[in-house]
Order: sequence, then structure tokens, then C-alpha cells
Amino acid sequence: MSTRVTIRSSSPTEGTPGFHLFEDAVEVMTAADGAEPPVYLLLQGVQAELQTLEGGGALLTVSLPRSVARELGLIPFKPASGEAAAP
Repeated sequence: MSTRVTIRSSSPTEGTPGFHLFEDAVEVMTAADGAEPPVYLLLQGVQAELQTLEGGGALLTVSLPRSVARELGLIPFKPASGEAAAP
């Protein structure tokens, strides 16, 4: 049984990667008062480069189409033709 709770997702299509942004229900229920549990991002069909760091951990570079970055809220949406851009 999965404890993943979807926050946002998109299935991959031809030429566009998919993603699944989710949280773990168990972590949410057991988080200490005021603590925010992490969220997880699964990317499918992306180009990625992973480098391990000497002190531990890793450096991850991911190439995303701008449309996917917009869906994830990483960059602002383009205004529709004739609309002013958001401040």
C-alpha cells in the first residue's frame, strides 16, 4: 500500500517528460508540531546529471522543458496575448 499523496502530477507525452510531486502521508501524520515534512519530486523522461559531493550528498542538474517548469511553479506563466505580465 502506497502512502504517497499527490500534490500535482502530469503523465509523460511524446517529447514532454512527466512528473509526480507528492508527500508521504505517514511523514505528514507523524511530523512534530510546526515541522513541515518534505515533498518528493519524481521526474520521468528527463535528462539529468548527478555528481556526488566529497562531504556527502549530491548535486543534481535536471533539464526541464519550460512548460513543465511552469506547471511545477518554478518559473512564471507567460501572460496570454494582450495581457500584462504579473509584477
